[in-house]
Amino acid sequence: MKRMGSKQVLVPTVSCLLLLFCLGCKCLALELEATQTATLKVDASSQLARKIPDTLFGMFFEEINHAGAGGIWAELVSNRGFEAGGLHTPSNIDPWSIIGDDASIFVVTDRTSCFSRNIIALRMEVLCDECPAGGVGIYNPGFWGMNIEDGKSYNLVMYVKSAEAADLTVSLASSDGLQKLASVTVPVAGTSNWTKVEQKLIAKGTNRTSRLQITSNKKGVVWFDQVSLMPSDTFKGHGFRTELISMLLDLKPRFLRFPGGCFVEGEWLRNAFRWRESIGPWEERPGHFGDVWHYWTDDGLGYYEFLQLSEDLGAAPIWVFNNESATMMKLVPLPLPLL
Repeated sequence: MKRMGSKQVLVPTVSCLLLLFCLGCKCLALELEATQTATLKVDASSQLARKIPDTLFGMFFEEINHAGAGGIWAELVSNRGFEAGGLHTPSNIDPWSIIGDDASIFVVTDRTSCFSRNIIALRMEVLCDECPAGGVGIYNPGFWGMNIEDGKSYNLVMYVKSAEAADLTVSLASSDGLQKLASVTVPVAGTSNWTKVEQKLIAKGTNRTSRLQITSNKKGVVWFDQVSLMPSDTFKGHGFRTELISMLLDLKPRFLRFPGGCFVEGEWLRNAFRWRESIGPWEERPGHFGDVWHYWTDDGLGYYEFLQLSEDLGAAPIWVFNNESATMMKLVPLPLPLL
């Protein structure tokens, strides 16, 4: 028989003693908790009070899920300058589409715009000698359909040119084109120069999924660029949707942070928001692709407009700028400084 060593006897003995000690401490602690009491005094007197700053409450704005373009900004046309497909031509002009078939109309983008900072324009060639009733052309459904309301007026601005004189019909219609809500004839003189067209469309009906369409019955080629449609009754005439800004006013914000966070930096630095490219005449703003939230913005809602919105809301403007960082941290040469 082997003799058990002293270490083998000592280990279980010490373990049992430690267990008994811990149980004793636990019981003692429970007994003390049951008998002890504590008092918490709160002095809420006005002498010691600290006022919460009014500027603590405000709004953080982010251009995400079309909160700006298609949201508080009242522009109804999506991709109004045909730039969303990029500088390569021919390019995608989504969500613009054609009215007619391939035998009657052909559209393509080219680089003939009169605006040097956004050079893409749309070339529409009418091929039919005897076009169908109503003509052929192009249409834009806006952001999930345009909310056109009976009796309201809408301001149309677009740039056109045509080598030959032609009459264009610009109308607001239902999503299938069957219900006409408003229509105006736009004569285009035969010239190689771009012409700015401004018209007012007054709706004679309501349709919340409408579209803007431009049609022609005459064979020939017409170019379009910077096609805009805005309600006449924007908030204080500053381009914002009245019903949405009224809701923001009810929040009584003391500051407005804009234009976002990830939207500003971009997934890649080449797609960062550059405030200098979002000021000046809206037709000359190049716009950019927000690659974090995956959609194009023409930056009609730019730095100046956010300052104007802050003033209209009575809120202090807090401008978020890019510090030369991006989500993917891929640094590329910048055409303009970010600051």
